[in-house]
Order: sequence, then structure tokens, then C-alpha cells
Amino acid sequence: MTHARLVRMGRTAWVGRRALAVALATVATIAIGADRPAAQAARQGAPPPPTPEGYVPRGLRPGKGLAPGMKVTDLGKGGRTFRINMTKGDEIMSGLTDFAEKYHIRNGHFTGIGALNKGLFGWADPESGFGMRKIELNQEAEIVSFMGDISTDAQGRVNVHGHGSVAYSDGTIHGGHWWEAHVSIIAEIFVTEEEAAPAPEPAAR
Repeated sequence: MTHARLVRMGRTAWVGRRALAVALATVATIAIGADRPAAQAARQGAPPPPTPEGYVPRGLRPGKGLAPGMKVTDLGKGGRTFRINMTKGDEIMSGLTDFAEKYHIRNGHFTGIGALNKGLFGWADPESGFGMRKIELNQEAEIVSFMGDISTDAQGRVNVHGHGSVAYSDGTIHGGHWWEAHVSIIAEIFVTEEEAAPAPEPAAR
């Protein structure tokens, strides 16, 4: 086979590949163009397509007026913030109660992380009238969420109210209202105190 013929065959193959590329680009352009009306309609405020069953539509907003029992209390400006470190064997709820009494925390909220190896959680069961159902923890677990508030009752006693969840070694999550939580390694609790809101001025007579 001569050199000239090899050159002609190479040019023919290149032209074929070029034509194929142009054809594919044309098909892609047509497909994009066919989709443009839908995108343009969305930008122009046309209703979106219906949401499939089992999905929540994007941009869903909560309804209004659905919490008639809601009450709002002005707790004032944020005050002091504390970091509380606990070690193995410490019981978190007891420690938070002692802390609040010592530092005179009357209004506050907290979050925390750490690890437990023993605990007693509760699950509200108002229909039974028996209080809270027990959920016992008797193994190593990581705290994946812990939050709550500190307040005082009518007798001035500190009330620490906490909810949280822990992860077991297999990744399952257990939690509820916290009654007891014993630290297995460490725990860090961050408490923010709210200053008391100023008392309203008496109405002018």
C-alpha cells in the first residue's frame, strides 16, 4: 500500500469522526432546546409539576395559626455562658442541678456532648396515667444530642429539664427525657444563662 493511499485513508477516517461529533452535538442541542420551555415556564412563575407521593415539595412553609396554646416569655438578654466538664462516674443531671444552685442560674438553656455507660431515660405515656415509661441504658453509648433548660419552680427549687439521644455501637439511636446519665469517659455541657427580663413599668394613672 502506497504512502499516498495511507494518507487518503487517514483523512477519510478523520472526516468521518468529525461528522459523527457534529451529529452528536446537534442532537444534544436539540435535546437541550426541547427542555428549555419547561425551564422558562418555571422561571416565569408557571406552577411546578406535581410532587410525587412520598416526597415533600421544596420550599414548604409551616402553616400559620396552628399553635393556639403557645405562650411567649421574654427572658431578657443573654448573660453568662459556662462550660462544664464532667469525668467518668459523674451523673450529668445531678451535676447540672448542683451547678445551677451554686451559680444561681434561674433561667438558662444547655447543650452537651460526651459518652455514657449507664442511664435512665423516660418516654411520656399520658394515656396510661402511670407517668413515664422507663428506657434503661446499660452499655457504652455516644451522646449524639442533649439539650434542655434550667428554671425554678414556685418554691424556688432548681429544675433541670433535659432531653437527648445516644448512639449504640451498631448505630441505633435511643433517647427520651433524661432522668439519669452516668458519664463513661467525659462529657462537656455548655450552659447559657438568660438575664431576667425587666419588669413592665406600671401603667400611668
